[in-house]
Amino acid sequence: MSRRLFWQLSVSLLAVSLLIFSSLHHLSDKLTVQLTEITPDNQSVLRQLAVRAEKDMAVGDREDLLALALEVKAQYGTWAAVVLSDNTIISSSPIPKHLRVKLGFQRHVYWPVHEFMTDVLVGIPFSDNSASFVIELPREMFPKTNTELIHNLLTIIIPSFLMMLFCLLAYRYLMKPLDALHKGALKLAEGDLSARVLPDIPDNRRDELTQVASSFDSMASRIERLVNSQRQLLGDLSHELRTPLTRLELALDICREEKGCADDLLPRLEREIGQMHHLVEDALMLAWLDGDPTMELKDHFNLATLLELIIEDAEFEYPSSKIARDFDTQLPVSGSSQQALSQAIENILRNALKYSPQGAPVEVACFSVDDYYQIVISDSGPGVDACQLQKIFEPFYRTDKARSREVGGFGLGLALCQRQINAVGGKIFAENGKRGGLQVSIMLPQQSAL
Repeated sequence: MSRRLFWQLSVSLLAVSLLIFSSLHHLSDKLTVQLTEITPDNQSVLRQLAVRAEKDMAVGDREDLLALALEVKAQYGTWAAVVLSDNTIISSSPIPKHLRVKLGFQRHVYWPVHEFMTDVLVGIPFSDNSASFVIELPREMFPKTNTELIHNLLTIIIPSFLMMLFCLLAYRYLMKPLDALHKGALKLAEGDLSARVLPDIPDNRRDELTQVASSFDSMASRIERLVNSQRQLLGDLSHELRTPLTRLELALDICREEKGCADDLLPRLEREIGQMHHLVEDALMLAWLDGDPTMELKDHFNLATLLELIIEDAEFEYPSSKIARDFDTQLPVSGSSQQALSQAIENILRNALKYSPQGAPVEVACFSVDDYYQIVISDSGPGVDACQLQKIFEPFYRTDKARSREVGGFGLGLALCQRQINAVGGKIFAENGKRGGLQVSIMLPQQSAL
């Protein structure tokens, strides 16, 4: 199973985390600067004071400069002065002791001012840089922003909310296929064998949960096929058993009514019982093969030798029939089941001999096609309608029921062959020959990949 979902969640979480924290960090820095700046109105007041000081300085009106310093002292309760480029101070009062160390560290009017700062000196240079208007920033002009609240909001509250939102979206993303799987499992448990999960999942989703849903659908499809097959098998089996049982009952009635008839009816009874025995064995074998059995594919053999043995047995059983051979003497097969393959080929060959006219040729051919052997068994019979070529591999299906009973068939032979060939990793199909008759082909892997 791939780790696609792991990488999706990891990359998404990493990307969202980086985006959230980088964005909020940038926003926090920006807001910290903006919200800790002196308000535009207060900046305007300070600049107007600086303009007045510059005008007074330009005309040499020292009295007005001192008056301006006194006005600031009276209105704001802070110290103000004009500081020349040579650090000469022009003020109505000497610089306070707590401001002396900060005279060389004047802050611009647009710089941020934090609540923890004290004794802030703001310097506004004159236009010709000959001097600066310096003022101790009044406490009432300090920014009134609660930076701690903003910091907590941007570093704790908003990130937590956004991460919870991401978790909610991730939860919904994860739960959608799980919810579909839950509903599908409940439907299947309630007997709805058609329940499937993948139709409720977007087609573009390809992760581990989709693989689980696909496995569930495969399991449900397999269960549906098995249950339907078992139901059909039981129905067909009961139908097929009805005829020989009726014959047995009729024979027993005749024996009761007529004395001395046992010798005549005994072969017939034995034949009917034998047919029932074969029918039950084939039905059980078919049910076992439909149940997805674990077949060991460990045999290594020469397919040509196996074909020759099967043909010799068939020639002994049908001495009047001619079986032509067309295959090499060396056809190695590895990793297969010789017994299952032998039963399937023998069944097909017997069918070909049964349905071919007496003395008509039957051919067994085998040749290589890529990594497969194609075994072709051709008869000289009437063939099968094109619309029935697929149906003849269904259990209990017979093209001619009356004729099938004459040759002792119940319609299970080809169905068993198909299951046996599928179990060894092969394929089987039928087609009508160009010169008449039926051709059944088996595609057998030369080396099983199962």
